Amino acid sequence: MRATPTTPDAPSRPAPQIGRVSFAATPARALACVLFAFVGMAFAAWPVTVVDDLGREVRLEAPPQRIVSLVPSHTETVCALGACGRLVGRDTFSNHPAEVLALSVLGSAFALDLEALVALQPDLVLVDEYSGAAAAIAPLGIAVYAGTPQRLEQVFELIERLGRLLGTPADALALQARLQGEIAMVAERVAGRKPPSVFYEVDPSPYSVGPDSFIGTLITLAGGANVVPAELGDFPLVDPEFVVAADPSIIVLADAPYGVDRAALSARPGWADIAAVRDGRVIELDEAQGDVLSRAGPRLGEALLLLARAFHPEAF
Repeated sequence: MRATPTTPDAPSRPAPQIGRVSFAATPARALACVLFAFVGMAFAAWPVTVVDDLGREVRLEAPPQRIVSLVPSHTETVCALGACGRLVGRDTFSNHPAEVLALSVLGSAFALDLEALVALQPDLVLVDEYSGAAAAIAPLGIAVYAGTPQRLEQVFELIERLGRLLGTPADALALQARLQGEIAMVAERVAGRKPPSVFYEVDPSPYSVGPDSFIGTLITLAGGANVVPAELGDFPLVDPEFVVAADPSIIVLADAPYGVDRAALSARPGWADIAAVRDGRVIELDEAQGDVLSRAGPRLGEALLLLARAFHPEAF
């Protein structure tokens, strides 16, 4: 098996040790622990300084009023924290909530229209840490936060950090609490049920998700058993023969909007005999569902419910 890291928002990176929790073991308790850990950190007087995923200190003297988000999950989080009206620009893929569609489009995090961004005069820009955008923007005197969550606990860390940067710590705590409730409710609904073996396909290479990634953790919380082992990483490239040997009972196709379906799987050598393909348990996500599942942000509860209903429809 090969292990080349990738993810919908960013390449793989090690998870930070602070606040690290095993969500798969006891989801309600673990999520409560994360929230408790952040309560004392959420309230701060101005100026505010946070450390991003590049290890850079991001300092703001006052709440930002002109924000550019170049990561879809961050765009959604800013809006969930009550600051959607402060967004002035977005990346091509940010499409939720609907009001962000009216914003100036600045390309993608990896193909940024820097001149158009500067013209918007932002006082905070949110970017992917692997895009190189931070290195291009920071010398211009614009505050840049670089980072994307890959693990579930990192989503809660990002919410806390953005709450501090935006001056909306109470909204951050409320969002964390909402996610805690949504995740715990679904996890408890499927508790004790026999987990189906699951293969999640990000693209037909095939890239997949490890059990410690945020999507992998959602699979576990939804009552599934990921066939990809943790030692391959959070978003590994796996050998197609490994998937055949693993014989998952369910396959989730995040690449279905791009033409990958059950028939395409059947055409791959040996895949027609995989239980999921043979028994018709191939879940073809549409584009909207793919967005929900691929974005480590405020719609994680919705993503979890989607998976849980697919794995255990009898529980809902």
